[in-house]
Amino acid sequence: MLKRLCLLLAATLVCYNSAAHHAAAGIYDRNDIGEIEGEIVSVFWRNPHVRLEIARDVGQGPDQIWEVEFGSVNTVERLGVARDSVRIGDRVSVSGSLGRNGRPVMFAGAITLSTGEELLLQAAAPVRYGLNEATLAASRNAAEELRADIFRIWIPNSRPETGSGTTVYPLTEAGRLAQASWDAADDPALQCIPPGLPTAMDNPYPIEFVDEGNRILMRLEEWDGVRTIFLRPDNVGEPIQPRMGVSIGTLEGRTLSIRTTDIDWRYVDDLGTPQSEDVVIDETFTLSEDGTTLAWEARITDPVNFTEPVVMTGDWVWLAGQEIKPFNCALPDAGTGG
Repeated sequence: MLKRLCLLLAATLVCYNSAAHHAAAGIYDRNDIGEIEGEIVSVFWRNPHVRLEIARDVGQGPDQIWEVEFGSVNTVERLGVARDSVRIGDRVSVSGSLGRNGRPVMFAGAITLSTGEELLLQAAAPVRYGLNEATLAASRNAAEELRADIFRIWIPNSRPETGSGTTVYPLTEAGRLAQASWDAADDPALQCIPPGLPTAMDNPYPIEFVDEGNRILMRLEEWDGVRTIFLRPDNVGEPIQPRMGVSIGTLEGRTLSIRTTDIDWRYVDDLGTPQSEDVVIDETFTLSEDGTTLAWEARITDPVNFTEPVVMTGDWVWLAGQEIKPFNCALPDAGTGG
């Protein structure tokens, strides 16, 4: 029981932080962990979050319908949870962060099937991607011939976690007013609107660099994002996704340096921190000597909203055999789940 409780608390903490990308802080209480049991009456198996409706027998009157959500399809599939793992009519118990003010909602960290099998619905990157000493050692050996090459798929190891709501920004008066006016209900993610820079870089999914000669494409699994990085200033064209901005880069040795302007995205994070059209982002991606780690630093300069530049850091690791999965966001009422 103690082991199960520890697993639940750890999984719930991870899932709550991930859920903050979609305005979860005002819906769920990370400190109120509970468990419910009932019958699954609907399944929405699409991104950005999987959702279940569970009918809970309350003893008197009709069953109480709970809305239970958890990680993305991409996350749970990497944890071994498939679409047919949960079916309408199954009796299950789910545990996780309960809704605030007594609302019958939950952000789940684990689900127990009628067979007694318990499925983890959220986990940190090492668990999701099988990242351990043995797999890292194998990657170091395989990277011998790839040490100077960034053109691979990279999995996240650390990131700014701006969605947790703990980041303190040096806001100007205009920035404070804009942030104060943010309504969580306006979160673009709730309408399946993909974010631009720098929001897109703070994500828990793989990225890939693709060499196209005069330009580099950076593919991001989350939201099916694509960044266009032009390597010749005299040959800059329209980026594939304007919300990512116009990026001009140089690749020298182990370091890719990028300056991005003209970003068609007005937020720094998923929580409404504002970004003006004057923002400039300077980034470096630096490959480690052994070719297995890619360190990232971004310097965000926005004189309209920040009194000084904001610096974000993170890193990715290379693990052989990884892939970029499609994200395919859809809204629950779009009729694509079930």
